Amino acid sequence: MKYIDTHAHYNDEHYDKILEDVLSKCKDAGVEKIINVGYNKQSSIDSIDLSNNYDYIYAVIGVHPQDIDKNNASDIYEVYKKHNNNKIVAIGEIGLDYSYTKENREEQIKNFIEQIELANTLKLPVVIHSRDAALDTYNVIKENKPEYGLLFHCFCPTDDLVKLVLERGYSVAFGGNITFKRNESFGKYIQMIPVEKIVIETDSPYLSPVPYRGKLNTSANLGIICDKLAEYKNLDTEYVADIVYNNSEKFFSI
Repeated sequence: MKYIDTHAHYNDEHYDKILEDVLSKCKDAGVEKIINVGYNKQSSIDSIDLSNNYDYIYAVIGVHPQDIDKNNASDIYEVYKKHNNNKIVAIGEIGLDYSYTKENREEQIKNFIEQIELANTLKLPVVIHSRDAALDTYNVIKENKPEYGLLFHCFCPTDDLVKLVLERGYSVAFGGNITFKRNESFGKYIQMIPVEKIVIETDSPYLSPVPYRGKLNTSANLGIICDKLAEYKNLDTEYVADIVYNNSEKFFSI
């Protein structure tokens, strides 16, 4: 089986001195393409550099809600203009995160909207991060429509967000979190979402699936996630792997 990791951070310091070995093992595990995702200006530049060094890696650039004190949409537009953008496939990861603080809620929302507008200007899809902010995420997207596609990263489903996904045909990414026992309630939502709108990811180096929780995550673990997704969908694993691979290529135009 072959896989595309739709969300990884191989510019992370965890991979210093071991990147070549890690990527080699990912290739051996059937990983054919990787989307490396930025979260501020520098990591976005790093993602572009990685994509230029490896023909199977692509870049997503953006400002994570926890980094809005450092950068904004204008910084990301500057990155887009000044660096090789041939392999930039989306704006992300952008969105809202109230897990640590809600004090800058309005600033987060403003930055989120501005990056959606940037994506629309550049004719790129968006990759959304939403944590403990489902209702505001829903409201922002409902009023500020991404015109070229939307992918919910590390999708944590709620009734409102699943309704929005189904109504507008948005895409969702599931990662190691669907293997966690505490997230078994995801099952009913996974069954509701058409497999044609699902992709898989690792969020490497984070969010390692069971049985590797607490260890360094890599794209080589995509098979575990695909197996669990197929189990939830009651579908053949090879069929699911083929579908999510094609979904990933289509969403990112790669």
